[in-house]
Amino acid sequence: MTAAPRRFVHVFATFGAGGPQVRTVQLLAQLGPRYHHVVMAMDGRTEAAEMLRNVACEIAPPPRRRGFLATVSSQAAWLREQRPDLVLTYNWGAIETAAAARRLGLPRVHHEDGFGPEEAKRPLRRRSWVRTIVLRAAPVIVPSAVLVRIAAKHWRLLEDRVFLLPNGVDLQRFRPAAASDGALVVGTVGGLRAEKDHETLLEAVSRLVPLPRVRIVGGGVLDGTLRARAASLGLADAVDFAGPVADTAPSYAGFSVFALSSRTEQMPIALLEAMACGLPVVATDVGDVRAMLPPEQAEFVVPAGDPDALAAALRRQLQDAALRARLGAANRRQVEAKYEASACLDRFVRVYESLLPRS
Repeated sequence: MTAAPRRFVHVFATFGAGGPQVRTVQLLAQLGPRYHHVVMAMDGRTEAAEMLRNVACEIAPPPRRRGFLATVSSQAAWLREQRPDLVLTYNWGAIETAAAARRLGLPRVHHEDGFGPEEAKRPLRRRSWVRTIVLRAAPVIVPSAVLVRIAAKHWRLLEDRVFLLPNGVDLQRFRPAAASDGALVVGTVGGLRAEKDHETLLEAVSRLVPLPRVRIVGGGVLDGTLRARAASLGLADAVDFAGPVADTAPSYAGFSVFALSSRTEQMPIALLEAMACGLPVVATDVGDVRAMLPPEQAEFVVPAGDPDALAAALRRQLQDAALRARLGAANRRQVEAKYEASACLDRFVRVYESLLPRS
């Protein structure tokens, strides 16, 4: 007799396009047909569901948010109906579901991938306190050494329950493209949100002579604000707002330099994708970005929120094709050695399967 598929319930703060969602889509494919998945986005955004192909998965509607305790109760009732073999929660926006799974004694694992602008500069005491209570006995997966330190110092989680599992990248889908003889293009991929700080990138580009082309791939609430800022900087004709895409792989082919201007990150998947595509990188010194890059890239990691430093780094790379080629090759070697997707995903699968009750 064939065993029934194991049932995994995934609850996200959002299932919009982003790094954690991309990784989860990869993981669902890696887990294969022995598992059935239910995905809920607490904010109702499910754009990443477009990436799900050949995966047994259903999308559940979110509850009406009615305060912390009421939401915990409604999520507990929903989890009883779902009868999951494992509950997987993602980031602060799903903390009520993590608390509900704890209340019911269900096997669970929580993922923390980073912070929004409200927590980027300093931990919020109430959130740290809630994480301490809700996550104390749960396995917690984080992608960066920075988050490991935060989990110990501020959330007071047990060292042996925090798993540092780096993100990975598909080296077949993301690979170097043929060099272009066209205009120089500074490209970036990421949601148009405050923490990505595209405004500093636009300010940096406005300092460059001659002006390169700029291509911004991603959508979000700041689309109109950033278009207006580009126009005010005299960049309206130089900047291409490409909008959100379901598959980012083709986007990198047109970039000369990949720029990451974020004010907060942990281990950005877009950076790994750019490295796998053999692109040189200019990035801000946030999260584990400096550690992810090879030594050749060190001088092109600059302080966050500093358009002059970002402009200087971009200028050096844009003026030197041989330098760009060297850095791009070093970045590709780095991801081949450390961040191949299948090996990285297998580490997640081993943690999940260790939590499952025996058949």
